[in-house]
Amino acid sequence: MTLSGLIKLLILSIAGFAYLKHWEEQESGEKALGIAKFLAASPSVVEAIEAKNPELIREKVELLRTSINATFIVIGDKNSLRYAHPIANRLGHKMQGEDNDKALKQGLSYISLAEGSLGKSVRGKAPIFSYNGEIIGVVSVGYLVTSIENKAEHFLLFLLFMVVLVVFTNALISNFTAKKFQNAIFGFEPEEFGRLYMELEVTLSTIKEGVVSIDANGYLRSINRSACDIFKVKAKDVLHRKMDEVLPGNNLTEILTSKVSEYNVEMMVKGQAIVANRLVLVVDERVVGAVSSFRLKDEITELTKQLSQVREYSDLLRSQTHEHSNKLNTISGLIHLGKNEEVLNLIGQETARYQHLIQFLREAIHEPMIAGVLLGKSERARELGLMLEIDEGSQLLTLPEHIRAEDLVTILGNFIDNGFDACISSNTIKSERKVSVSISDFGNEIIIEVEDNGCGLPKGIAQQELIKQGVSSKSESNRGVGLHLVDQIISQYHGQLMMESIDNKGTRMTVFLPKQHTDRDIKNGINECD
Repeated sequence: MTLSGLIKLLILSIAGFAYLKHWEEQESGEKALGIAKFLAASPSVVEAIEAKNPELIREKVELLRTSINATFIVIGDKNSLRYAHPIANRLGHKMQGEDNDKALKQGLSYISLAEGSLGKSVRGKAPIFSYNGEIIGVVSVGYLVTSIENKAEHFLLFLLFMVVLVVFTNALISNFTAKKFQNAIFGFEPEEFGRLYMELEVTLSTIKEGVVSIDANGYLRSINRSACDIFKVKAKDVLHRKMDEVLPGNNLTEILTSKVSEYNVEMMVKGQAIVANRLVLVVDERVVGAVSSFRLKDEITELTKQLSQVREYSDLLRSQTHEHSNKLNTISGLIHLGKNEEVLNLIGQETARYQHLIQFLREAIHEPMIAGVLLGKSERARELGLMLEIDEGSQLLTLPEHIRAEDLVTILGNFIDNGFDACISSNTIKSERKVSVSISDFGNEIIIEVEDNGCGLPKGIAQQELIKQGVSSKSESNRGVGLHLVDQIISQYHGQLMMESIDNKGTRMTVFLPKQHTDRDIKNGINECD
């Protein structure tokens, strides 16, 4: 129990004691007044006063006093001289207290609190009337205040005992409740829990991903700053409201029923394309809510594109380094053997081949990044023992403003790499394994076609399944991203992807990208500057 609670309990006890004392005094006064009225109307009392003979009533009054446990019963005449008193030697003396006037002068019956010869007491006073209706005396019945207080003190002791019992019981209950509460908050003290909560709030507000949580009834319980920025809402406007109402289309409440967490789920929420991870919160084998973290799909797509481009550049550099290292080793050996003519022929062949390829790419492909990836893949094919054949009719002049060269690099790189993998895993004679590339910008579309003579498309997997993220015909765990990314790029430009097997001995991948952009493209930010 807190100090303030203990003080309140003590104040309540004191107030109870004061009320009980007041109530006891009032009850004693009413009792005394009733007895006083009864005696004042008694014929024997009237006769004793009129006869001026105290002996007629003294013994009877004392017997009555002891039977009703009163402190005193005093009867006096109109001059306040005592006719009856618990102490015999005080008979004939004047009554004390100076509170007889209302009875002797006004004829009133009343309760008074005054200091008498026996001490401070609560008194009931009633006037004595003669048979002629004259006031001839007064009856005073009283109880000492100290005796009343003694009665109340027993209650006070009981009340104090109950206070101690309540404090002790409350201490036990508080200790049990505190331990249970501490277990509920994983052993943290309230101060530590408050600090942890503030740290969590700051952490959620600083991470770039949007984070929301709901309770078991589907009400939004938390939303961080990034989520508010993504959905353009204010936390105070959406908290403690139904998730389906404030963020329609999120479907987060569905996992409360399914109890299955989901990862990399693509959806549209309030006009924003997002990729979300959604986890169920389970406490003591009971679903208490769910948490979802998400990012804008465009941001993830952009990061994946950049990663794909870095990989392309890395493969290009590695292939060229490996190829040139082999050639240098060959040239070094021929020089040591004194085969200078062979060295010159080898250098001439390599120079001629490179010059022919570079000259062709320079004339046919005006975009340096695309020409570079074709040159790099050509070296990679030679390193793998394959052949990359570029159609001599290929042509790609200036790209339209809304089509980015990086996106075409991603498409070409993924198609060619898939072609290499298909050729390596096929049963085709090694010298005949090849991948053909054709690029054309004639007409209103840019057409990219990559064909291989490998193992063909996997059977039993539809095109729509192959382009899903994480779906791949290869066993490696990091596969299943390339075609998904390519499909996103093609959809972004409102193009078309065609995938077909060639006599079950190869695959042809064809992409059609319209040169003209639409208002929707502008709205989606395709032609934004990098």
